[in-house]
Amino acid sequence: MKRILPGLFLTAVVSTSSLAQAQSPQAARSISQSDRQQGAAANPQLTAEFGSAYKGPQTAFVERVGKRVAIESGLSNASGDFTVTLLNSPVENAFAIPGGYIYITRQLLALMNSEAELASVLGHEVGHVAARHSTSRNTRATIGSILAAGAGALTGSSLATRVVGTGAQLYTLKYGRGQEYEADALGIRYMTAAGYNPYAAAQILDQLDASTALSAQASGKSAQSLPTWASTHPNGAERVERAMRLAADTGKPDRATGQDVAFLRMLDGLPYGATNEKKVIRIVTVGTRDTVDTLAARMNYPQLKRERFLTLNGLTEDQPLRPGMLVKLVAAG
Repeated sequence: MKRILPGLFLTAVVSTSSLAQAQSPQAARSISQSDRQQGAAANPQLTAEFGSAYKGPQTAFVERVGKRVAIESGLSNASGDFTVTLLNSPVENAFAIPGGYIYITRQLLALMNSEAELASVLGHEVGHVAARHSTSRNTRATIGSILAAGAGALTGSSLATRVVGTGAQLYTLKYGRGQEYEADALGIRYMTAAGYNPYAAAQILDQLDASTALSAQASGKSAQSLPTWASTHPNGAERVERAMRLAADTGKPDRATGQDVAFLRMLDGLPYGATNEKKVIRIVTVGTRDTVDTLAARMNYPQLKRERFLTLNGLTEDQPLRPGMLVKLVAAG
């Protein structure tokens, strides 16, 4: 389990009864016509203003996983009640708007190391739709603020200096901690029903924390000030622990025993970082003479090469590389 401590289960701060209640959140049985109309009206402009839809080969993979998870919500069927979009954005984020519209950025996809991790994040966003969290606020006004922020980012306004490249994470900031926990519980329920390892939810939350901390180190800012999925959703050790307990409560074993080779190979060639940087993810096989340092030296960055390599691959300092395993590098495109 990557960075998750073996004794994590022993330091619970959430009671068993609370977790039981969290695993049974109320979810809608259908997407309302009003939500469909609002989402359909906002989707084209929102997609265009937040990086546009990415058209690479990874798109079909993301859409397939998203719909596989969404159908377990009871809101989706073969007619395609959910629209899953991979955004061409250099910020790690995922979000949803009413009507069954789910978005994830290519930057967040690149951080993942398994299909199950992708399913957990998409399941979380499906949970927001199913629980109709947008009904607790003025949905039209919220979508309008997202679009306004996007316009500012494109024109270089003062607002853009604070949210440039952040996509729609302003939307996720509107959710309360209870709603985020409810979406976690629903997401784990959906991904488990779809056949994925529920422990992957804790894995990606843990890695998002590490990525946020690295971004803060690279920019000289505090982790809390950075606009990433981890900073716009309540995160940290407590949430990782809670996700582990929710996974355990499914009764499913943590059966992840090796790398998700198919998922990693799918990522090869995915653009990484800002478009003008012309960087891509490359999947390479560890050789007998390779070490963390020799591979990290190939990362296309002037600084923090080792830290970037470890975080991107979900590795720790004490986790040895094995010849034949696959790793991600950031290379010139």
